[in-house]
Amino acid sequence: MCSQTRLQTSANSKMDDDAIMALIESRPWTQGLYRKQNWGNNLHSLAPYVGRIKPAFAHWLIRTCTSRGDKVLDPFCGIGTVPLEADLMSRRAVGVDLNPYAVAISRAKFDRRPIEEALNWLRRADVNSTLEIPEDVPSWVQEYYDPKTLAEILLLRDLMIEDDQHFLLGCLLGIAHGHRPQYLSVRTGYIIPYMPSPKPEAQYRSVVDALIRKAKRTYRTPFALKTSGKIIQADSRKLPLEDDSVDAVISSPPYFDTLDYVSSNKLRLALMGIYGEDQEKLRTDLMQNRSTYIRQMETVGTELLRVLRRGSFCVLVLGDVHGSGRSLRTADEIFGLYSDLGFRLVGCVADEIPPEKTTIVKFNGEDGIRSRQSRRKYDRILVLRTPD
Repeated sequence: MCSQTRLQTSANSKMDDDAIMALIESRPWTQGLYRKQNWGNNLHSLAPYVGRIKPAFAHWLIRTCTSRGDKVLDPFCGIGTVPLEADLMSRRAVGVDLNPYAVAISRAKFDRRPIEEALNWLRRADVNSTLEIPEDVPSWVQEYYDPKTLAEILLLRDLMIEDDQHFLLGCLLGIAHGHRPQYLSVRTGYIIPYMPSPKPEAQYRSVVDALIRKAKRTYRTPFALKTSGKIIQADSRKLPLEDDSVDAVISSPPYFDTLDYVSSNKLRLALMGIYGEDQEKLRTDLMQNRSTYIRQMETVGTELLRVLRRGSFCVLVLGDVHGSGRSLRTADEIFGLYSDLGFRLVGCVADEIPPEKTTIVKFNGEDGIRSRQSRRKYDRILVLRTPD
């Protein structure tokens, strides 16, 4: 079904559905200034996340399918691109995710205070006392840092968690590793922590000084300090929301069996104290396994139908999956399931991914890359409505 660029709407579609689909088909996020990867507010660039959608993409889906004041849910919010953009557009945003790193960054984007409060907190932080790296920190984590830098990171992390400094914790995780001088690690990948070979020598970097610069960069684009947005660490298969309480769902569910959301974020998770068996458990809990993904997405669909109001949009951005000599259009599978649940099809649009953005990285535990694939070429925007 979703192999077609445009699908015929059902007879009881609302009058504006055709216009909505026409606008989505025009792919306005690929035009003009919206083409930029980092278009929009600097809060969107607080920290990286593998497989996240572009802020401009989220902007246009929200702009097209919702109105001011609507309660917009992203049940797989990742680092909060959809909730943040919805909030900036005067919607009531709710983001849900199971990944602690993703939740930390999403919450950071909604912890908004005058910049001087954040800077004063950093200036008061005592990082000059005797510092030690806890014995349980894995040796592979320590390879990325000068010992004093790592000790400062872990001390400030604990202080930020104790003082509910979510924004600063997000800044800290955002600069935890990368390939430029503003990052705290040895030169390594910004999104995925590839360890260079041969490993460069780690140099000391003042964590407080780096955080002050990061906070100031983030505040360069203005944003309202007041927000009604909410980020919840929860399972989308059992949403902690009331029946008929959501006006629209806009989400990019996990790319199952294509992206490993634990291994790709393993260093930042480790800096949050999540490593070893805890990372393995998280990998099991997340929805990224081919053999169970479709069944679990059916459970998610039941929950979405429960929390959405009648006649509401459910917009899912779903990636094609390639492997073993065949391709799977995830949107076709999800549409089949969700139509059985009672969702009504509005349309499905193929959004071509630029060739330089199609590389998919798969992992084998902590040992690194198992394979690199460059064959996924489309996301498909599946637009559904709940029954009227």
